[in-house]
Amino acid sequence: MYGIALDLGTSGFRTQLIDLETKETLKTVITMGHPLPGGNVMDHLDFAITTGEDVAHEVIIETIRRMFLQFDIDLSRVERLAVCGNPIQLSLFQNTEIRDLAYAGENKQKMLGVRNVKRDARVFPASEIFGEKYLSNCEIIVPPAIKHEIGADALAMMLETDFLIQPEPSLVTDYGTNAEMALKIGDRIITASAAAGPAIEGQGISSGMLASPGAICDVKPEGQYWRIIVLDREMEKQDAYLIDPVKGEIKDSYGFEAVGITGTGVISAFAWH
Repeated sequence: MYGIALDLGTSGFRTQLIDLETKETLKTVITMGHPLPGGNVMDHLDFAITTGEDVAHEVIIETIRRMFLQFDIDLSRVERLAVCGNPIQLSLFQNTEIRDLAYAGENKQKMLGVRNVKRDARVFPASEIFGEKYLSNCEIIVPPAIKHEIGADALAMMLETDFLIQPEPSLVTDYGTNAEMALKIGDRIITASAAAGPAIEGQGISSGMLASPGAICDVKPEGQYWRIIVLDREMEKQDAYLIDPVKGEIKDSYGFEAVGITGTGVISAFAWH
């Protein structure tokens, strides 16, 4: 039987097919962008409110259906679908209230009749989202979202890394279109978020680039050298150079040119520094 992990990112969706017995990731499918018009969550909210939440929901679900078809399996054998994302993306996926996320002012929300919206964890049949004939034996798991700035993806990150049980001061970060951070000191957790990538202030980034052909996406150590990995025109990983990280000298070149670096590449470089 299979499980599917689905990340509803602001810049695009990513899903992985997992063998539930071996825990092996069998296949990954990503989109080149978000299915709704625009480059940030404000655009997505505006589209959903202006065009209709049902329309936005159906566009998202149809995109996800097409992604799952790329797995080329019998979807009745999928037992579990785990879905992560920020509160806006999860609300659009579930076709639930979004106006409290679009309008921050309490007076405006009261005027619209929006009050005390809860986004708790949910486990429910996939038929509620996809209909009776699609993922017929599957349950959907959605983690909770605390508020606008801290979504289910950030909470899942804290749980998966055992962050909550660390006795020493600890920090976790999620670098997506929305960069989320959590600092734990004793029993206190301080959270924050900042726009990154193609969103609001992130539109003006002076260093780095979006994931696109030529972007450095990974770094792997090989002895005293680093292997630099870039994305090709099909967005597949390819070896670009073998370099001396101290002197910056290129030892070997493999025919792919690096034109910039993504946040993922930066994190990979920090990890091996």
